[in-house]
Parts: sequence; structure tokens; C-alpha cells
Amino acid sequence: MLKTPCLGFVAAALIALHAPAFAEDGCGRFAWPLAREQALFAAKDKLAVNAGDTLPSVPKDAFILALQAGAAAAFVMPPERKPKSERWFGGMLRFPAPSKPGIVQVTLSEEGWIDVVQDERYARSLGSTGRSDCPGLRKSVRFELGTAPFVLQLSGIASASVVVAVSQDEQR
Repeated sequence: MLKTPCLGFVAAALIALHAPAFAEDGCGRFAWPLAREQALFAAKDKLAVNAGDTLPSVPKDAFILALQAGAAAAFVMPPERKPKSERWFGGMLRFPAPSKPGIVQVTLSEEGWIDVVQDERYARSLGSTGRSDCPGLRKSVRFELGTAPFVLQLSGIASASVVVAVSQDEQR
């Protein structure tokens, strides 16, 4: 009768010893689920837009945003946080007003600072989540917005382009 508990203990010990081999990457460890964004980021044919553009609507899919060198990047308001490095890229995109007030979530493929400006002030962040151990998915921030046009500002990004997903609460 003592063999069964001992076998269970041995099996549990072996699993614990090998747990790092079975551990998933950090993609499942964000503060909120980002499986939808991960799938959007993996899509082959993404819309390409340039910093400074005005979009007619919030894209339902992820898009590639071509950024400007930090010194040339234009913003409606200065980024709330100074970039960590001297060489960085950034820029802004203008969006029409959401149809109703609510939460807008911005997700990036790379490390960077995200500001949303609405009614000539920074939108209130409701939270952020980020992981450096999830390939292709780095950061997500949620903002509370009203029914006025808004501007997405990105800064402190290490490369000249970034994959972005913007979703309104009814799209998640």
C-alpha cells in the first residue's frame, strides 16, 4: 500500500525538476488576455501606415506603423515620459471619435511609451501590462476615452516601425 503514495511523490518530484522544460513563454502571463492581439500580430498582410497619418476609423486588425526618428517625431503634446535611450523612434496617429465612451486598448510588438491624447489632455490610463519574454508582443495599455477624436502617440521605440493593435471595448 505504501508504493502508490511513493510513486505519486516521485512523479511529482520529477515534474517539479523538469518544470522549466515544460514552462510556456511569457505570452500567457500578461495582466489580461492578449491572445486576440497575438493572432492579429501573426497575420501576414497587415496594413502599413505612417506616423502623422489620420485614419478614418480604428482598424479591426493589427497594422505596421512606420515611425520617425526621435528628433523629427511630431506630437500634439510632448510624451509624458522621456525615452530611455538617445536613439529612438516615435510618432502619432489621429483617430476619429469613438461611437461611445469606453475603454480603448493599445498593444505594441515592441517596448515603447504609449500616450493617448483627447480633448487636448492625456487620456487616463486604466492599467498596463508588459512582458519581455513573449516573442512579438511586448506591451498593452488601456485608456478611458470619451466621444471625441483622439491621438495615439508612441515614443522611445528602438526600431523604425512597430506593429500596433488598437481595440475598443466592443471589439474585445
